[in-house]
Amino acid sequence: MNHQKKLYAILFSMLCLLLPLHANETAGQESTTINTINGEKIPVSLMPNGLHFQGMGKKIILLEFFGHSCPPCRASIPGYNTLQKKYADDVVVIAIESWGLKKEKLKHYVKQLGIHYKVAATTDAGKMFKFVKQLTGWSPNYGVPFLMVFSPDGKLAKQLPPGSLNEPYVEKLIESLRKQ
Repeated sequence: MNHQKKLYAILFSMLCLLLPLHANETAGQESTTINTINGEKIPVSLMPNGLHFQGMGKKIILLEFFGHSCPPCRASIPGYNTLQKKYADDVVVIAIESWGLKKEKLKHYVKQLGIHYKVAATTDAGKMFKFVKQLTGWSPNYGVPFLMVFSPDGKLAKQLPPGSLNEPYVEKLIESLRKQ
């Protein structure tokens, strides 16, 4: 009977050691798809310390969560347009409207405000809110705009708290990530 208890204790210990390793391996296997308002599908996989945006090559990803009637969010649009244009070969800007604006109204909003980067409605963001909460603890209740910058290998390089886009700061961050 003693040997049986020891065996169970050893097996239990091994299981406790292996579960965290398995969790890290499977984290990268959880995936979702962002469907932009233009019909583009962006598959995204959760990694232990970031997100893998499939089909984006080795680009820096600026992932912003915004609200359609949020003044700082609106003020950030020209800056994102500039960054997307200036770094078209190295950067992809993806914005997810997090206040629930319906897709058709969001399309009108994007056209009206001259947004020239990828935009998705809340309902077309898949598990992105869950993924971001896992990575950073952020949720839409904590405020927008919320920006996350991902290096070309998908690692979360920087998260910027809710507030207007600090374009010079983000540009310096892009330049440093381009050199890596």
